[in-house]
Amino acid sequence: MMFPVFLGEPVPPETLASTLAELDKCLQLLEDKFLKDKDFLAGPHISVADLVAITELMHPVSAGCHIFKNRPKLDAWRQRVEAAVGKDLFQEAHKTILKAKDLPPADPTVKERLKPLMHVMLH
Repeated sequence: MMFPVFLGEPVPPETLASTLAELDKCLQLLEDKFLKDKDFLAGPHISVADLVAITELMHPVSAGCHIFKNRPKLDAWRQRVEAAVGKDLFQEAHKTILKAKDLPPADPTVKERLKPLMHVMLH
């Protein structure tokens, strides 16, 4: 999700739709199979599983996806993780990735070198 932002390239609409549909399926799986009715992924206490999962989920958030908006169960879990870690530490840990969408596009020489890789990944 961040390659197009970094390179200043638009994502083909069909690729975006497919990626968002796959993300939705993964979020549903996370809720239904892993989170279920537990406070945290591995049980009643925060674990490394929660920390890894929240880190991965912050990537689509950084690209502008509001993945927690219509998912109250997932959002409540995110809030529990944030509370367990501490709000300040949580914000600090994700500060860089959340600012990624505001960065200027890559230097033109870097962009040209990465463009073929991006096209392979997006098509």
